[in-house]
Amino acid sequence: MNNPVTQETKNGACYISMACELGGNPICQEMLDGLYSAIDKAESDKNANLIIIKSSVDGVFSKGHDLTRLQEMDHAEAKHYNLRGQRLISQIKNIKKPVLALVDGDCFGPAFEIILACDMVYATAKSRFGFNETAYGFIPGFGGTQLAARKIYETFVKYLVFTGEPVLSEELFNKGMVSRVAADKAELEKLGDDMAALMAKRSSFAVGLAKETINNTIDLDLNKGLLLEQNAFTFSFSTFDKTEGTKAFVEKRQAQFKDRWEDYRF
Repeated sequence: MNNPVTQETKNGACYISMACELGGNPICQEMLDGLYSAIDKAESDKNANLIIIKSSVDGVFSKGHDLTRLQEMDHAEAKHYNLRGQRLISQIKNIKKPVLALVDGDCFGPAFEIILACDMVYATAKSRFGFNETAYGFIPGFGGTQLAARKIYETFVKYLVFTGEPVLSEELFNKGMVSRVAADKAELEKLGDDMAALMAKRSSFAVGLAKETINNTIDLDLNKGLLLEQNAFTFSFSTFDKTEGTKAFVEKRQAQFKDRWEDYRF
């Protein structure tokens, strides 16, 4: 199989594209590994303030698992496949850079789980989302039951998982799981480019600190969360970017931020 994942950095963002040679752009081990490697490379790229994940197959994000290959998996192989998927989900959640998913078309099963791990999701009005695993005798395994339940109420998540019925992007937008809805692919891509331009004007270090704070406190009680936020807030006052950002405001000019999380990677 050819490499199903490509990436390009332009206009302050790393665009990661998925394209499997099989119909429906299914998620497979090669795609999981390719996404992981591409995101790891993007996290080290000082020219990328935003990571954008999208499909380069017209009309579909991904129909879900490669069921032919899953049919042949034994217990041990399924475990290895599951760990690959969960490793990717954890990576998206834990990296400091914001990750935006652009969805145009069906987004089912593991693809739905991947976009749920992203910080923001933009989708066209025609796009459909769903967990179709129960129709094939298994359940979501890349964090779907956990990620969805942390974003929306329990009963709706159970409906999605139990039935496998797809829902349109507008419904997920109304429930807060999709960030923006575009009329078509052209508008979707423009919204992605606009977000890249906006992130280029923000402190990458501050955005990463905010992402880390939100992710690490979302399951804590309020007092513990406030303490962690306080620590992050006061820490930001020791950075160049805080000094530059406030100074630029007073001087009525565009801030020239320099602090980068890439400098602190090991």
